[in-house]
Amino acid sequence: MPNPGHVFILLRCNKDFIAVRQGYGAMRSPLSMAQLSELIGLIYDAAIDPSRWAVAIEEIRIALDFENAALNLQALPSGEVLLNVTSNMPQDYVDRIADYAVDIVDQWGGLAVLLALPMDQPAVMSRVNPEASATNRYSLEWAKPRGLVDVMGLGLARDERGFGSLGLGRHESAEPIGEYEIEAARLLIPHLQRAATINRLLDMAAIARSTFQTVLDTLTAPIFLTTADLHVVHANPAAQDIVASGELLNIRNGVLSANVAAVSSALAVAVSQAAQDESAIGRKGLGVPIRWRDGSAGALHVLPLRPGRGAFDASVVAAVFVARADTPFVAPTALVAALFSLTPAEARVFEQIAAGRTVEETSDALDIGRSTVRTHLLRLFEKTGVRRQAELVQLAASLASPLAGMA
Repeated sequence: MPNPGHVFILLRCNKDFIAVRQGYGAMRSPLSMAQLSELIGLIYDAAIDPSRWAVAIEEIRIALDFENAALNLQALPSGEVLLNVTSNMPQDYVDRIADYAVDIVDQWGGLAVLLALPMDQPAVMSRVNPEASATNRYSLEWAKPRGLVDVMGLGLARDERGFGSLGLGRHESAEPIGEYEIEAARLLIPHLQRAATINRLLDMAAIARSTFQTVLDTLTAPIFLTTADLHVVHANPAAQDIVASGELLNIRNGVLSANVAAVSSALAVAVSQAAQDESAIGRKGLGVPIRWRDGSAGALHVLPLRPGRGAFDASVVAAVFVARADTPFVAPTALVAALFSLTPAEARVFEQIAAGRTVEETSDALDIGRSTVRTHLLRLFEKTGVRRQAELVQLAASLASPLAGMA
């Protein structure tokens, strides 16, 4: 059971950010792509150098106009604290927070409420439990006297091996938490989660003593450093072992690829996107599902590496981490739609065809004409590079998360 003082909720969403109005009509300017890319870059800096989390959450806090922030990541079942970072919080708060652990959970409505919240939405306390501040000890004794009126929680991890969250506190002098902050948080969530996953793959103590590049070859997690076109610049011993075994991945003519064609395509898109635009990589291969030879679940995580980050060779644009378990569930339709830029209508047709339905059955299910279904199919063939409906079904099966059957 995770420490209740740090329970927020596991969240994942990778939809495009749009400018929206606050409930009472005020318009705030959306984060620019340059700002978003910079925040994501800071998050990935922290993935390979955990000491950079302080900078990352400080900049996120400022960009979204929150008073303070706290990030926690712990290993389970040991309870070992891997990360405990705060921004703009007095030390006496940090020292006393454990005393309010139960009260913090209660102000959200209790542990059961927290764990039942949707996995794909940022959790805003005032929306989850509007009466939270009336009698809650933490709110009355700590939050209100300091002008703190609301909290937004973003989940970093929630599985049998780890738990973590980022909490952002709102001051009464700022506007209420609205759709602006929620939409921005949705864009950051997949990157925060990927960074936390990579933190858990690393030897945190070794990283603290040295640099990512120095520690790379001592890690048990397989890691490949690649160029934009997937040429392998370096593979640590664990990664070399995977290639030698013929399991999952291979290197031909210096280029990294997967044994499953659909996974290989997803990996290529993710790495190419990492080289071009960090802000979009959350839509391009988040936790690309894989299955190991023994049947266990896993994922390929692509970490963009900006020039000069970690003193890597200038041609290196990404680190590909191979992880067992800890794979967020990704619906095959959503993943394929993101990878191949399907329109909503094309995605709906793909979902029907991937389920084994005919053109006629798809037409009836979606209440559209058969000619319209065939037009979408032709677009699907063109975008995904397949030529038959059977190959679309195979594509979906290849990218279906191995964890789906375990939910």
